[in-house]
Amino acid sequence: MWRAGKTSLPTRANLVKRKVLDDALCQECKLYAEDTLHAIWSCLKLIDTWKVHFDQLKADAVHCASYLEVIDRASLVKTSFELFAMTVSAIWMRRNKIRLGETALPLGQIPTSAFDALQEFQQLRPTHAKIPQTARAVRWRPPPETCVKANFDRAVFSQDGLASIGIIIRNEQGLVMAALSQQIPLPTSVEMVEVLAARWVLVFAKELGFDRVIVEGDSAITITSINGGHMDHSALGHVLLDIKSLFSCFSHISVQHITREGNCVAHKLARRATNFPFLV
Repeated sequence: MWRAGKTSLPTRANLVKRKVLDDALCQECKLYAEDTLHAIWSCLKLIDTWKVHFDQLKADAVHCASYLEVIDRASLVKTSFELFAMTVSAIWMRRNKIRLGETALPLGQIPTSAFDALQEFQQLRPTHAKIPQTARAVRWRPPPETCVKANFDRAVFSQDGLASIGIIIRNEQGLVMAALSQQIPLPTSVEMVEVLAARWVLVFAKELGFDRVIVEGDSAITITSINGGHMDHSALGHVLLDIKSLFSCFSHISVQHITREGNCVAHKLARRATNFPFLV
């Protein structure tokens, strides 16, 4: 991010200035010179990639003359700035792989890839407390007696225009009480898939008559949004408000974050929906 803001990345325009290349033309759109702003932000090929998570930022930054100005505008929204940085990184890495003739991620998969990378980074981010190495491999744990634990996850199949959710509900002995695997139409963002999955796990538990439920998911952003409420006026706000209204259907409800390793069964159920559109 620092190098992009200082225009010191080896874009084609910079390499022409250093007399490494003779042609600064962008190899993606073949319309404009590839400077930093163009390579990471304004290339026509990147419009759909950025719109998935940053449609409003694209509108706000339409008159930015440098990439540093784009960074300044992106940093005003603290809750999404890390995702912005991950997306920048994914776009630049893809550009370099193409330049080297290596297999690169399709542009349509970059929003999902950046979101997943951020989730992994947040799970591995060190805290002030010293955590023993053996404690970092978090496994699923049964709920307390009288409660059930409902784990949820999502999967995205961009090439098919589909998303899916997976849910598994287990009792205090770890026995499976119910499971669900379901396809849904692909929403506008990965975050929307996550919150829809969180809502559906509550609906599923309510329909089955469970009264004391602990909900677990591996998206730290989604869990924080549900528990914190700071995104209620965002594009996800109506779903988050619906989730909170469902809380009143239970005598006990808590929503907790778990690492991806501890949520692998729900993840596999979500992936299974590619072959089974609806299975309970």
